[in-house]
Amino acid sequence: MREPSQRVSKAPKSAIRELFDLALGRSDVISLGIGQPDFTTPEPAIQGNINALKNKITMYAPTRGVPELLELLEKKVNTFNKINANWRDNIIVTNGGSQAITLAFATIFNPGDELIISSPNFLSYFYCALFFGVKVVEVERNKNFSPNIEKIRNSITSKTKAILINSPNNPTGHVLNQTELKKIVEIIIENDLYLITDEVYENYIYDGLKHVSPASLNGMFERTITVNAMSKSFSATGFRIGYAVASKEIIDLMEKFHQYTVAGTNHAAQYGFIEALKMGINFFEEIYQSFDKRRNLVYIRLKEIGFDLVKPHGAFYVMPSTKNFNLTGKEFSQKLMKEQAVAVVPGGVFGSFSDHMIRISYATEIEKIKEAMNRIEKFIHKI
Repeated sequence: MREPSQRVSKAPKSAIRELFDLALGRSDVISLGIGQPDFTTPEPAIQGNINALKNKITMYAPTRGVPELLELLEKKVNTFNKINANWRDNIIVTNGGSQAITLAFATIFNPGDELIISSPNFLSYFYCALFFGVKVVEVERNKNFSPNIEKIRNSITSKTKAILINSPNNPTGHVLNQTELKKIVEIIIENDLYLITDEVYENYIYDGLKHVSPASLNGMFERTITVNAMSKSFSATGFRIGYAVASKEIIDLMEKFHQYTVAGTNHAAQYGFIEALKMGINFFEEIYQSFDKRRNLVYIRLKEIGFDLVKPHGAFYVMPSTKNFNLTGKEFSQKLMKEQAVAVVPGGVFGSFSDHMIRISYATEIEKIKEAMNRIEKFIHKI
């Protein structure tokens, strides 16, 4: 047989999915690995999906999305994100935020182009780049996980096409402040680049910080592809509904790729998102308070146990170092699972500069978090 795709073959199996495999058949496992909120999907979203199916909405959806949903997304991005977008020209509904990322890569990159990413960062960016023949230029983050602006500036070459940011960030929990964002925007404009901004954790921001969408800033709408999803804000990861906001030129190209690869987005689930958006975000306040409480608990306990770590200001992850225990992140995660049945993600999957880190998700109930921290402490005492 002839050789299959080299690009796809080079991508390893997701380390996060491998955690699930290790946990199969074990009822004692506490997972701090998955990036999925633990609160129940709001009932209006569920009923919107059910009612659509009852009304026989099982045919192909309009390629860009159901018009009613697009109109609601226009209202949302105009009011919350301050992005001046038109639903007919500037928004497309996707099969989750992951496909929105794929569409962004498909529509702006050519093989050989370069993408600058602050590292560590979300693992999908690296392999999506691989699939499209894009060279990822990793720029190591500062010790507090903020972007190293000067290194980003110095990494630009004639082949650089875009910079990608994810704020609040998975896996570090870093939130870009206004100064950092302003400097990145300056680099984008000065060098005539695109900006891909993944804002799926926009509602998970703590310590009085505020989310700012780069596409809302002067001179940035035409240069920016904004990626977002229903998944995290409404705890609806299985709905697989995301969206992208960009210029008409980019959205037109996305529609072409969308047509010929997946032919559309889950039709009935779009009606679930319609009902979710009608709710507004007020329901989230109690959930937000819960996640903030968990964040503080995890940070305090990890410090007590002996980890070096940066307190996260966003998302629902923390990324402590394992150097104090003379273990790589991979060794730590494997031994912890085997000896204490706690699942954490080895940091090395998030780039070249995080082999001695682990990612912990605190998106699970607080009693399980407390027990997991106790188990981690027992594991450390035995090293």
